[in-house]
Amino acid sequence: QKFHLPALWLIGIILFLSACSASPTAEVTPSATVGAPTETPTPAEPTPVPEPAAAVVNGERIPLAWFQSEVSRYLIAQQDAEPPVGEAEAEEIVLNDLIDQVLLAQAAREAGAEITDQALQEYLENMSADVDLAAWMSEWGYTEEELRTALRLQMLAADQRDRIIETVPEMAEQVELRQVFAYTEDGAEDARVSLNSGRDFEEVAFVYDPVTGGYLGWVPRGYLLIPELEEAAFNLEVGAYSEIIASEIGYHIVKVLDSEERPLTTDARLVLQRQALHSWLDEQREMSTIEVLID
Repeated sequence: QKFHLPALWLIGIILFLSACSASPTAEVTPSATVGAPTETPTPAEPTPVPEPAAAVVNGERIPLAWFQSEVSRYLIAQQDAEPPVGEAEAEEIVLNDLIDQVLLAQAAREAGAEITDQALQEYLENMSADVDLAAWMSEWGYTEEELRTALRLQMLAADQRDRIIETVPEMAEQVELRQVFAYTEDGAEDARVSLNSGRDFEEVAFVYDPVTGGYLGWVPRGYLLIPELEEAAFNLEVGAYSEIIASEIGYHIVKVLDSEERPLTTDARLVLQRQALHSWLDEQREMSTIEVLID
């Protein structure tokens, strides 16, 4: 309203002068030529100044004040972490998380998702049933507007997240594996010599792992953390074992015990769902216009 006060004051002066000109005045003889009326330029509307932003994601601004509040809340939540989280690290984590949430929310809206005021109110009422919401907001420094904004974004992001992870099937091609694992190359070479001489794979595996005998169980593609091990496992025939495979943690010889399409375990499906979500976000970041406005 402050921007409109000068304009209203000016209009009042103009109207006052117009009323004065309508009063009786001395007679004026018109000149022979009447000039064209002079047009008074219309004052331009003031250009709105955009709210400072921490980042802009596909044209959508992440307000700087909100980002700073989220960083403060993150630092409070991590105050007992070991090692302690520094402010620069917290800013990076929070900003990346907010960018991911915005990307997910944008995709959800494009897919037709909408968080109505009623749905948001029901969510807040459910929160109130579990905690003293007013005290919780005070503790974490939320205004009602900030909380509603954050919740709406998170609910949209969760909608798109669920859409992504549901693409992971319940059934998948899997291999049943056992490995011989050695910390040194010499130890792995000794195991390879024993296996090539005809010694039973399971017997050798128990020498190196007396507890489980190197049994890895059934695994789908994308589940193993060592890509070279997974590549070998899915290219071996049932009953065959690999050459020595070096990794960051040691040396492996893996044997395929069986292969079939079967239901994913809960743990395996969660891992694949997490990978699907990360892959989607990586692709969206590559395709999106993201401008970070903070140092």
